[in-house]
Amino acid sequence: MQIAFYVMLAGAVVTLLGMAYSLTMLDETRSNALDASGGVLRGNELDLLVYASVGGTLLSAVVTAGLWVWMAFVCRAGKNWGRITGTVFFGINALSYAAGTVLAFVTSTAGIALVFSTVTLVIGLAAMILLWNRTSSPFFASRAPQGYQPYPGYPPSAPY
Repeated sequence: MQIAFYVMLAGAVVTLLGMAYSLTMLDETRSNALDASGGVLRGNELDLLVYASVGGTLLSAVVTAGLWVWMAFVCRAGKNWGRITGTVFFGINALSYAAGTVLAFVTSTAGIALVFSTVTLVIGLAAMILLWNRTSSPFFASRAPQGYQPYPGYPPSAPY
């Protein structure tokens, strides 16, 4: 389980590195927005679009990294619902990756951002394999709370 914890934390780090890389691409973002608008957007309007794009990227990356860290700690605590929730997040990530990959190749913009997405997907797959293998299943088995003692004679053994 400890390895899965560290793998999920690595997913958060790669997400933040991808965000940092996207901040270095402001000039390319501006150029792409200008080209996409056919030269209609200029000055403040173009700046607003670029800053909104950067803000959306930053917000998305911070939320995604936060989810990676949250799921890492929840799974390390042995919560089965965390393992299930992490699997749902991985499924959403895989669908997003597939759509983004198709879009990147259709628009001929496949680049280093696709590399970050691929690495993140592989890290997510590794985490899922570690969380769902047979050796980790007992870790997620429900346990009675510490100090809990059931009532004497419960559960009843005789039919009613």
